Amino acid sequence: MAQPQLQVLSQKLTRLNEETWILAGSLAQQLDQPDFAIFAYETALRHNPYSIPALTEAATMCKGREIHQKAATYFERILHIDENKGEIWGALGHCYLMMDNLQKAYTAYQQALDKLPNAMEPGLWYGIGILYDKYGSYKVAEEAFAAVLKMDPNFEKANEIYYRLGFIYMQQAKYDLSLQCFEYIQNCPPKPLTKIDIWLKIGHVHEQQKEYTLARSDYERVLKEVPNHAKGLQHLGWLYHIDGTSFRNPELAISFLTRSSESDPDDAFTFYQLGRCYMAQGKHTKAYEAYQKAVFKDEKDPRFWCSIGVLYFQIGQAKDALDAYIRAISFDSHISEVWFNLGILYESCNNQMNDAIDAFSRALELDPGNAQIKARLDALTRQHGKR
Repeated sequence: MAQPQLQVLSQKLTRLNEETWILAGSLAQQLDQPDFAIFAYETALRHNPYSIPALTEAATMCKGREIHQKAATYFERILHIDENKGEIWGALGHCYLMMDNLQKAYTAYQQALDKLPNAMEPGLWYGIGILYDKYGSYKVAEEAFAAVLKMDPNFEKANEIYYRLGFIYMQQAKYDLSLQCFEYIQNCPPKPLTKIDIWLKIGHVHEQQKEYTLARSDYERVLKEVPNHAKGLQHLGWLYHIDGTSFRNPELAISFLTRSSESDPDDAFTFYQLGRCYMAQGKHTKAYEAYQKAVFKDEKDPRFWCSIGVLYFQIGQAKDALDAYIRAISFDSHISEVWFNLGILYESCNNQMNDAIDAFSRALELDPGNAQIKARLDALTRQHGKR
């Protein structure tokens, strides 16, 4: 047989093998055999590495099973063959998003918007909303999520969108809107969340509104359902610690927080809150022990180190207080409270007034509406002539 004929026959055989394995993969999907389906599509790719149908099916299967790295590789191979496939750019953006590669996700979504003939696709804007939510660009995220619900009120991830919008509105201090979102989904929360998770969110919004009695009812509802729920105990305990409530009870606060720490001994924040409660009672040894447990479990939380600094300052250990504040600033230099406390330390010790003024100035930059910081800074400036 002549060489050209053999080549034609080989090409036909390769194409037939590719088509057969793609068909096998399709049948396996219909029979709910995802492992064999992926195997079949990958076998088809061994016969033809440039098969867009096989690459698309393999990528889609992996994406559906949350094997995002592998799915992204297949989507990238498709785009190396044809970079004008807008829907593939959108799917690739989602994979990058799930892998927390936000910059690549942003680029992929931009390509999808550019390549798609009609960019008004709910799944695409859902992904874009999550991307901006992760970036902390809440206004853009809100607009993207609202667009999804307008395009398709019955979108399969609608309840997750309401949850994310509830959180965004809470960050924006739009508490009534936040409550509307959380209350709308409390009986059918997005998986893996439960109604208890939503009740805790509702309670937190009520706290932000200073509706403390309502917040207490929310947390008590959680504990009625699950008596030893660690977060429910934690939130209720802290609520009893807050100044300005009609039911403030320091002993109950410590009792609930202690139960929370026993229910979830790995939650560093509970020990931090216990430390704060003990500090309010002037029990410095117990506060120190609680703070030590907090930083042992999470040594990089600047709030913990700031509170440790306050403790050291109150018991007259200025150098240790300074070390604690510096640790806090090393983890996050944008917390006004740390700079304010550092200013107090400088002002009180060794008469370091210039350093105190610098610290108070930084605190005021971070929290320009804080009257206490401004008054302290103005008083020092008048006395020492700097600023």
